[in-house]
Amino acid sequence: MTLVRKFDCSRFRNQDGSVSGRGVNLNGLYARTPEPHRELAKMEGESEPAAAAAVFSAVLDDDDLLGEILARVAFPTSFVRAALVCKRWLRLASAPAFLRRFGDLHSPSLLGFYVVTRAHASAEKQSPQFVPVPQPPELAAVARRASFNLDSLRGDWLRSEWFDLDCRNGLVHVFHGHGHPEVMVRSPLCPATYTAVLPPVPSTSIHDGFTYYYHDILANGGGQSYFCLALGSKEQQPVWDVYVLQGDTWAIYSSVVPEIQEIALALNSLISHDKMYNLALVSGTFMLVLLDLPSSSLSLVSLPEEVEYKSTGMSLANDDSGVHLIHVKGSHLRIWLYDMTDKKGLADWLLVDTICLREICVHQMISTRMFDDVGDPSLMVREVGVDSGFLFLEADGVLYLFDIKRKELKKVYEVTQEDRYLYGVTPFMMVWPPKFPVMKEGCDPKE
Repeated sequence: MTLVRKFDCSRFRNQDGSVSGRGVNLNGLYARTPEPHRELAKMEGESEPAAAAAVFSAVLDDDDLLGEILARVAFPTSFVRAALVCKRWLRLASAPAFLRRFGDLHSPSLLGFYVVTRAHASAEKQSPQFVPVPQPPELAAVARRASFNLDSLRGDWLRSEWFDLDCRNGLVHVFHGHGHPEVMVRSPLCPATYTAVLPPVPSTSIHDGFTYYYHDILANGGGQSYFCLALGSKEQQPVWDVYVLQGDTWAIYSSVVPEIQEIALALNSLISHDKMYNLALVSGTFMLVLLDLPSSSLSLVSLPEEVEYKSTGMSLANDDSGVHLIHVKGSHLRIWLYDMTDKKGLADWLLVDTICLREICVHQMISTRMFDDVGDPSLMVREVGVDSGFLFLEADGVLYLFDIKRKELKKVYEVTQEDRYLYGVTPFMMVWPPKFPVMKEGCDPKE
């Protein structure tokens, strides 16, 4: 059968010769075929390979069974290759509901991270350096073909103190300038095909007399669209304007004039499902700021009582229903969830997990000296990817990668004598969801 011949089972072949997807043994499906059926096949003159092909066809022609197999492919690279076997497989794999399910089962892989250092706290930043993390062969091949080096930007985009990095869904965003930044977008995974500069951000508000003093540019939908949060003021009255990039123009999308005057953002904003989240210092108290874009409404949410701003990070929940708050106090790491999907219309903080880092360090023979300080904590949350199952923690110039699911802590970077201060850490993730070719209208999806 043509469909069977096109499917390259060698990618899923085990050492013993059996064929399997992740958690699905296709040979096992044949082995469980009732004996009468096999005997009948022999009586009808079918060869053993023909009987096996019939069983494979019975599985692969069933959309439900095929979906179970594709959902258990371990890596997105293998998933894309499997989806391109034929148009029916492509239709099944590219369905939004199936992509959401695959994403829930397989978090995007961390390919590495950029670090920015300084000789001391007030010195000029050094150019970003990419540090890869160990990968299985499937993803190692992708990383080898990529170009993560940003030295070519040193003369222009990285020439001053005012540059910053952000990585979203396989894209690197380089911010240059202070107050009204320029933004360059690069794709290390496709270095020859994708480099772009976003249009200049607006400098004045739609409200008369308001002048912007801060811009925060956010990639939404994995870099498919961009939003700009512009903060301005007039005679101590603040304004929050949100723009969306439409072609080469920033168009106003939402605007709110808060009643509270003293709001200072503490982190880079997060955006999901027309909501923006951030931690902010509000009249001397750190709070969660939630900006609902369609209604142009701003809400302030108190943090859990034991949470302080120091050594705190934030990330979107894996189903985009809210935000995770990660806080380290002493030797304990706590993960909180602020869920916006309560059926009664209520939302509150839920303690998801409490992890004793001292115990993990003892088990993995890592020094526990970082937990001995009785004053300010020496352990800092550098970057958070709760939905992808990792955290970056820093202590005394040493950067650790913490696997939340496996409860493993691994040293991945250490500052040098020349650059003793770690300024920033930016994770680089594998692309998800993939971009599939578009099927022409009127084509047979079974081809």
